[in-house]
Parts: sequence; C-alpha cells; structure tokens
Amino acid sequence: MRRRLEEDFKGKKVLHLFGGLATFGTRMDIDPRTCPHVIADAWLPPFARDSFDVVILDPPYIHFNALLKTALFRAAGWIAREHVVWFTNVWASQSGGLKTERAWLVRVGDACHVRCLQYFRVMSKPETPWRGGVKRGPAVKYNRWLAQPQALPLWTVPKDGASQ
Repeated sequence: MRRRLEEDFKGKKVLHLFGGLATFGTRMDIDPRTCPHVIADAWLPPFARDSFDVVILDPPYIHFNALLKTALFRAAGWIAREHVVWFTNVWASQSGGLKTERAWLVRVGDACHVRCLQYFRVMSKPETPWRGGVKRGPAVKYNRWLAQPQALPLWTVPKDGASQ
C-alpha cells in the first residue's frame, strides 16, 4: 500500500495524521515513542489551512461515532489542498467538503479483515475549521500518551468514597 500511495502522490507534500511509523512525508502522532516529526492529536492538528497537498488518515481505531469521524475528516480537509486518503477497516462516505474520487477494498492477509483505501478530493472549505465540539481524540484514554516520561497521576477512590 505504501508504494501505491508514494506513486500516486509523488512530488506532493504529504502529512500522515496517525503516522508516527510512516516511511515518507511528515509524520504526526500522539505517541512520542514512534518518534514522529510532530506530536499532536489527530483531531486537533496544529497546521494551518492548505498546509499540505495530501493528508493520509490511517487510524488505529476500529470504531468511530459519526461526530468523531466527521471532525477528523474536516480537520484533514482543512489542512489538505488536494486530497484526503482514508486507509482503515471502516468504509467512509464523503463528508466535510470531501468527495470520493477513487476507492478500493484491500485484503492485507489471509483470514483477516479487509481494509478500505479511499481517496477523497477536497471540494470546499468553511471559513474556519470545524471541530464539532471535539476537544480531543480517543487516544487520550491511553494515559501513557498524555504526559511523558510518566503518566498522569490518577487518584484512586477507596471503597468508603473519600479521596486519597
């Protein structure tokens, strides 16, 4: 799949929003252990409008509610000048000013889930980025990514209900 993407977007400025382990383009990830170029939440990327030609979304999540998916697509569409690429196991319909251009179902092994590879063309953008009330992506539930080198202090509540 990497070769297909590299061929299709040769000479383009590419951002991987979940791409700490990507082998080309600018890598952004919330997990600092992947050594990305930029450490950030994919739902709140720190880039200006039209910063990249192509934004690739390869999220490690299986389930998205409609609000999270729409917010993610709109954030990617805000950053991308030309295309947003969706590579995951959930087929996505067009949304947020993006229009399906090409799409494939990809078998990545034997007796496995298929992956969807979808190319969306950026058609229109609002005047300001839309977050849809999303204040953070689902990765924040993994405490190890919130604060480095140690996790956030989590307090336990004893059975009597008094805080420690």
